[in-house]
Amino acid sequence: MMKNLENMTQDFLALRFAEGDQYAFSEIFHKFQPALVFFANRLISSYNLNDAEEIVQDIFVKLYEKRTSFKTLESVKAFLYISAKNACLNRIAKEKVRLRRFDHYIASFDESEDNILKNIIYSELIREISSEIDLLPTKCAQIMKQFFEEDKNAKEIAEDLNITVSTVKAQKARAISILKKRLSGAGIAFLLINL
Repeated sequence: MMKNLENMTQDFLALRFAEGDQYAFSEIFHKFQPALVFFANRLISSYNLNDAEEIVQDIFVKLYEKRTSFKTLESVKAFLYISAKNACLNRIAKEKVRLRRFDHYIASFDESEDNILKNIIYSELIREISSEIDLLPTKCAQIMKQFFEEDKNAKEIAEDLNITVSTVKAQKARAISILKKRLSGAGIAFLLINL
């Protein structure tokens, strides 16, 4: 008998809500809101209760907009929990997409940062080597610039400067000997790789 009276009261509350009664809506809100916030917060695993409260608030707005569809409090309760579950799953999916985009951005940023760093190192090595080549004795400097900056071989340099190939090689060896003492380890390694 008591159970029937409770069901009748609940159904009367649902009926009043369906008719737009603000008191009935307030009663439903206070009856289900705390449990829904707890439920949503567990689903989205948020450290910030505001996220779950925001989801639940949106669900109550939708509930009010659809109020004429409900005949019983059980149907209201089912709508609230199903909507909360779906809203949480949507929030999780959006967060995963956002995280994927963020990860992609970070990966591409890291790649571009690596590329920028490589270009800086490359530019600094070129600057270091070119500066030291300029300080070499005139003939050595002239020959090394053609090797390093113009990418010419010994025969081309010999023809260009009207000297023998053996003179070009001797001047190159002398220049490398001097540069080994002046350049950083990376600088001399880079120079030797590119000669």
